[in-house]
Amino acid sequence: LWFLATEIAFSDDDSYVYKGKMDYYLYWDPETGRITPLEFDGNSVMKTNAVNWGPFYNANKVNYPLLNRLLAVPSIRQRYLAHFRTLLADEMNPTEVNALIDQYDALINAEVQADPKKLYTYTQYGSEKQVLKNFVQNHRNALMNNTEMSAVGPVVANAVLHSAGGTWVNPVANETPAVTATITSTNGIAAVHLYYSDALYGNFTKIEMLDDGQHNDGASNDGVFGAQLPGFAAGTEVRFYVEAKSNNTAGTLTYLPPGAEHDVFYFKVSPAWAGNSSVVINEILASNENAETDEAGEHEDWVELYNLSNQPLDVSGYFLSDNPANPAKWPIPAGTVIPANGYLIVWADEDQDQGPLHSNFKLSVGGETLMLLDTAQNFLDTLTFGQLEVDMGYARVP
Repeated sequence: LWFLATEIAFSDDDSYVYKGKMDYYLYWDPETGRITPLEFDGNSVMKTNAVNWGPFYNANKVNYPLLNRLLAVPSIRQRYLAHFRTLLADEMNPTEVNALIDQYDALINAEVQADPKKLYTYTQYGSEKQVLKNFVQNHRNALMNNTEMSAVGPVVANAVLHSAGGTWVNPVANETPAVTATITSTNGIAAVHLYYSDALYGNFTKIEMLDDGQHNDGASNDGVFGAQLPGFAAGTEVRFYVEAKSNNTAGTLTYLPPGAEHDVFYFKVSPAWAGNSSVVINEILASNENAETDEAGEHEDWVELYNLSNQPLDVSGYFLSDNPANPAKWPIPAGTVIPANGYLIVWADEDQDQGPLHSNFKLSVGGETLMLLDTAQNFLDTLTFGQLEVDMGYARVP
């Protein structure tokens, strides 16, 4: 739908929407099962004779099935119109476009004038700049005058993620966060939906948002709509957006963010606490110049883990990280066992080719947070330390 709207907005006459067979590829994506059009050779655009193309240009012709069949489905037609309105507001804004044309002109004007093999005269080049500006203004006006395009949809504002940690705080593993949004409409509200995906790429799941006081939405009928998301595993990256449908005859749609589905809200699920842990971060050295050396005889940062139990502890597949956004940054190698009431040294030196117990991060002498997680990416221990002196370890007692 974005593809079709863009081709019509900028009036590409070497395109699907004009000739029905020109200058695009179709790519079938095995991950989503969707077919994606890929436009190319988009140089035959913004011509004066196309200034009156309407938003449904060629949609009434059966030999343009991508237009004819899709836009005959009311819900798809309204989504298409919502996307087109976003293009008119953002990409066909005369103020923005005029500034861009002037910017490009300043970049190439002298080279165009000096070019000895021009296809067009320098005078034509100069006059065409205003032709482009006029096209954007006039085509935008024509599109905005379309009855369906000028329909006013709901206003969707203030989408908020709610977790136990607060607003816009990442939920922890298996927590069920909520999303709310404030919706207003001069035509009433027929429905509000939340679309979400538990992956950075692919299709979305659609659920209803309600203003009934029972979906983390505050009071009933206060204009705030809410929906509960399912819980996800630690490290899951979740995208979402909101759709609101007007109660008018057309069912006019509005999206937040307006650029959905490519422009979306996003959060990443944080690890939960595993409870009592048999292994802890016992001591660190963040600036090693004269203390212990590793197998290569080098003075490197190190992290010491301690097994609190009186049994050997296999920590294969546990994780160490110094990055809260990437808690599974370094997996402890297979076959790593800490003896009963024993210790394990991990060299934090980014020299993984020197041995299995060399991590892919270093410690910051200025201070940071260090995390230890189990195989399910649940927190076992964390350590936050400040500025440290050279060769002085940071030990935890007890």
